[in-house]
This record gives sequence, C-alpha cells and structure tokens, in this order.
Amino acid sequence: MSESIIARLEKGGKKFEILVRPKKTYEFLEGKKIPISDLLVVDEVFTDARRGNIASREEMRAAFGTEDPIKVAEIILREGEVQITAEQRKKLQEQKLNWIVNYIHKNFVDPQTNAPHSIQRIKKAIKQAKVKIDPYREPERQIKDVIEALRRVLPLKSSHVKVRVVIPSAHWSQIRNFLHGQGKVLSERWSDDGSEVRFEVEIPIGAQPYILEKVGAVGGRVENP
Repeated sequence: MSESIIARLEKGGKKFEILVRPKKTYEFLEGKKIPISDLLVVDEVFTDARRGNIASREEMRAAFGTEDPIKVAEIILREGEVQITAEQRKKLQEQKLNWIVNYIHKNFVDPQTNAPHSIQRIKKAIKQAKVKIDPYREPERQIKDVIEALRRVLPLKSSHVKVRVVIPSAHWSQIRNFLHGQGKVLSERWSDDGSEVRFEVEIPIGAQPYILEKVGAVGGRVENP
C-alpha cells in the first residue's frame, strides 16, 4: 500500500476511489497503452480507500452501470483525478495543450482568409479566453469545449461530416464520453438485444482519424449514415 496513490471520481453523488501504482499510472496518463489491471494495487473500488471502505456492487452499478471493478477503475482513471506531483501535473497539462493546439491548427482556419491560424496565435487565444486544460482528461474529449471557448476571441471555421458509430455495448460509457468531446451527438440508439449501441455524430473532418482509431480499438466500426 505504501507504493500506491489514490485516483478518485465523484459520480452519482458518491465518491469512488482506487489504489494505483504511481509510475505506471503516470505513464498511462501520458497516453501509453497499459492494461488497467496492471495499474491497480488491489482489484477493489472504495468509497474511502484510506479507511478501506469498499464500494458495494449496488453502488457501482448505480453510478457506472457495471459491477466490474476493472471497468469502473478505467472510468475513474479517464474521468477522475489522480494524486500526482505538481511537476507531473504541469507536464501532462502541457502535453494536452500541445495536442489541442496542433489539432486546431490542422483542422480549423480563419474564415476571412481561409488560412490556418499560427500555433502562437492559437496559444495566445487560449490564454486570452482563459481556457483551462485538464491534465487528466484525454485531449480528444476536451477539444469541443476548448473550441467553443476560443470562438469568443478567435474566428474559426471547420468543415463537418456526419458519421454513424457502432460499438459493443460494453464500451458504451467510454465511447459516449469520447464522442461528446469530439463533436455533436445527434442520436443514440441501442440494438434490440442490447449488444450494440449506434451513435449518429457530426464531427470536424479532421477528427475522423481519432474516431476510427478509438472505435476500432474496442471492436466497433464507423459507417456513413
């Protein structure tokens, strides 16, 4: 336990915590693909890790839609906060900022000139708009909110496309949050047997490679609507 840190998330009005290995968890937050089970010190979800209070199956299902501690732990790591050092937090924040700035530079233009804004101009606008970059969340899930905030101080134009995303229902929460961060979710429909979920989504053209990669990784597919 001495070689562990706490990751926590408040969901459904309750606090949930897991004990994770510091080094591997930081690498996971940097974007490295590490199995969730390798990050956990114990395969348990707590309501208070320091006191050893374990979350009940009913509490996990009510908040996360699953009783599987590995799946719950992944949601906590992707959506919650992790006890890392101030230096690590700053480094993660810079990494996410650079990803977002480059994404905007490649996928948006100034509507008056149809030319991309410079990297420096985008960074200045992010600061001017007082946009906060979350060091814990994947940048793909932040881009939508960043762009909305930037449009108050920086003219941006992007071409959009509509796609249908079909995924196994076991990955519904993860992919749903991801898609909401990429663009506008127009509809969401479950198959009759509950095995699949279909999303109709409007996204910037430049977001397609990220969606294809993320959806493909969970055994889903992207189709024309």
